[in-house]
Amino acid sequence: MGAFPLISWNQDKDIFEISQEAKNIVSKIKGPIGVLSVAGVYRTGKSFLLNRCLINVQNGKGFGVGPTINPCTKGLWIWAAPISGYTESGEQVSVLVVDSEGMGGLDEDNDHDMRIFTLAILLSSYFIYNSMGSIDENAFSNLSFVTSISKHIRFKNGSSD
Repeated sequence: MGAFPLISWNQDKDIFEISQEAKNIVSKIKGPIGVLSVAGVYRTGKSFLLNRCLINVQNGKGFGVGPTINPCTKGLWIWAAPISGYTESGEQVSVLVVDSEGMGGLDEDNDHDMRIFTLAILLSSYFIYNSMGSIDENAFSNLSFVTSISKHIRFKNGSSD
């Protein structure tokens, strides 16, 4: 058991692809599914947060973390085993935990970052924006971006909330 790619960028075909392993895991889940995703700037502890707080694994067995400035997560990754959760009405739900590639990495452009971030939001039942250190102008800019995307998604979906 561990983490593996959910959605990755295929540069040769210029498209995002869903991994067959992810399709197999999701197709075996019976009942309602929730998705919890975390996103934020690269190297701010997104994978560490998921490993320690949500799936409670350590010692390199969870989502990839590393000591360098190079990203460990490319695209969206999923934890192989759903965690058990409950809806507001008390119904049991299988929660898929998704880690995302960080924004602002040295090896990708803003367009790629936006696509990854948007995919994470679209897939999520619950979305965590992770930030490290003090909240600065850049963090507010990123949060504004999230808000704009979510409003656009609601508008396109026909929701008036």
